Amino acid sequence: MPGRSDGMLGTARIERGNEMHQTAGSRPSNHLIHESSPYLLSHAHNPVNWYPWGEEALSRARAENKPIFLSIGYAACHWCHVMERESFENEQIAALLNEKFVSIKVDREQRPDIDHIYMTFTQAMTGQGGWPMSVFLTPELKPFFAGTYFPPDNQHGRPGFGYIVTELASAYAENRSQIVESADAIYDEIYRHVNMTGDTTPVNESMLTAAVSYLMRSFDHANGGIGTAPKFPHPMELSLFLRYGRRSGDLTYLLAAEKALQGMAQGGIYDQIGGGFARYSTDAKWLVPHFEKMLYDNALLVTTYVEAYQITENKLYRNIVRDTLDFMLREMTDPGGGFYSALDADSEGVEGKFYVWSTEEMKEILGSDHEAVAQYYNVTAEGNFEGKNILHLTLQSERTRDKLGDSEMNALLARGNQKLMAARAKRVRPLTDDKIVTSWNGLALSALCKGFQITGEKRFLEAAIANAEFVRRELFRNGILTHAYRDGVHSEGEFLEDYAYYLRGLIDLYESDITGDNDRWLQFAIALADKAPQFTDADGRFYLRPDNQPDLIFRPKEETDGALPAPGSVMLLALLKLHRVTEKKEYGELAERGLRAISGQLARYPSGMTTALFAVDYYLSDKVEIVIVGEGEPRDLMLREAWKRYMPNRLIAFAGDKPGSSPLFEGRGNTDGRTRGYLCRNSVCTLPALSVEEFRKRLSEV
Repeated sequence: MPGRSDGMLGTARIERGNEMHQTAGSRPSNHLIHESSPYLLSHAHNPVNWYPWGEEALSRARAENKPIFLSIGYAACHWCHVMERESFENEQIAALLNEKFVSIKVDREQRPDIDHIYMTFTQAMTGQGGWPMSVFLTPELKPFFAGTYFPPDNQHGRPGFGYIVTELASAYAENRSQIVESADAIYDEIYRHVNMTGDTTPVNESMLTAAVSYLMRSFDHANGGIGTAPKFPHPMELSLFLRYGRRSGDLTYLLAAEKALQGMAQGGIYDQIGGGFARYSTDAKWLVPHFEKMLYDNALLVTTYVEAYQITENKLYRNIVRDTLDFMLREMTDPGGGFYSALDADSEGVEGKFYVWSTEEMKEILGSDHEAVAQYYNVTAEGNFEGKNILHLTLQSERTRDKLGDSEMNALLARGNQKLMAARAKRVRPLTDDKIVTSWNGLALSALCKGFQITGEKRFLEAAIANAEFVRRELFRNGILTHAYRDGVHSEGEFLEDYAYYLRGLIDLYESDITGDNDRWLQFAIALADKAPQFTDADGRFYLRPDNQPDLIFRPKEETDGALPAPGSVMLLALLKLHRVTEKKEYGELAERGLRAISGQLARYPSGMTTALFAVDYYLSDKVEIVIVGEGEPRDLMLREAWKRYMPNRLIAFAGDKPGSSPLFEGRGNTDGRTRGYLCRNSVCTLPALSVEEFRKRLSEV
């Protein structure tokens, strides 16, 4: 964050005032100074009299009949910082906002419902969306003007923010009734659209075929990935390629997924020395990233690389999984076991400064190893990013490896990366958004479990268990799952994404925890799943919130995937799986009703609903359950055989001498101390395998 450290914000002494608050020994502060979100706190000393979203601000807008300026962003958003420096620190713009508007700041990660509602309007009104999101509302919360980033002054045919604020203030003062009428008309049209109920249609495999065929039209066969610059990783879509390729036997989709996964792994979007992926690439070749690192991107990508490794056994994918998880443990882990949200793109106000290198720096750091390491990472005197170098791999990297041999090259890289990491650690770090978002922690929980399954490295399982214990202890209070948490402060309200994502993570932990009583995770999962009906409408479609909220203009749904998987779709798949584990018919009925409710939309727009298609694939596929009863090495070896195979629709249940609570253990006790492995398809089971070799043979026949 420009000119301000999180530590300073956290330790400042606050004295309350009516309009603007004064922090002792610092600049004046506004109403955001009392918030816990690092993003909101970063704006707490702007001259704009920001309010957080809440009754105080909304009541003031109604009482004074003032329009609202709503600005939505997040801590790791580069252009949010730019707009802050250019416009929100501008005294003239701030004075106009303070006089004519009620200005509200929202952290989109803290309030995904508000973000979703006003992103819907922004995209409908402008044809595009993004952050910072800039929306002007009537006191009744209905938008009449929307956009994203605006420069401070008119330039290159784009209106400046100062001009926009001036014009909108005049228009509202002089033509208020027309603006209100227009806002009402926009609201009515969008409300009708988002609440439209489509016809239902049979759920079938053609939905999968239509989705992958459509996505393949946008595939970049030269560089890998979907679409052009700026290029996002699209982990769910790549997982769909892997899944459909296995289902159909068409290698086209496996090869496409591998092209993208290898391109990202070799590009600058991947941190070659520290592990972890940036948010997206600004170019088509995966070279120049937008340097922010998000927890959810890395967690989702780990899952896709795990699947690719299970199919191909390519060690590159396993290495990416290991190094990305190590990055998450090293740089995004709270001492209590939670995971932080993001790392900023900027340090010292400069995008990417923390991650790029000059040839002089690398010579000084690497000494005699410099030439080979620089060649491997394609470092040049002129650089590839503002005179510096983003490390990446090309054919030259392979030629360097071939010249030196694997053994020598690996030793050089081990020494070189260690030295570069040590040197980088001395730089000013990008800001860490240390807010803990429960839903994203659910994605991280899944990634850790799947990473443990293919690497066997216990630190990943231990981190997963610590996370689940932290969430159950600190964030699941009185039967309600907290959405966001920081410095002991819990956010208010319940969100579908927290229950859905964390439920999925708990199912993965139930299938992974070999350290003790894994049945406790099944019980936690059941407690979360039992909340699902509170989020559904009469047809079975999922809302983002459990009931109508007085501060929202409508109750939002989100059924298409974006940067994150649609929460309702994640819930559908989790309920289908939990139904098989528990035989609780209400879970299966709720999931089937939900699939029917969105079937018409799935038929019309399958490529935008990838996560729902995972539920469709599971629903249509043979149901494979693996049940292992026993303890010690034989059990763990059988589990390893199951974990290493790509079987996306399988379920695993295991227990020691005493069977777990799942009905899958009925009649499957362990009376003679021998480990038994059962393989069931569509509720028809084979005789138990009594050896690892026999169990491996049975799995190979699936």
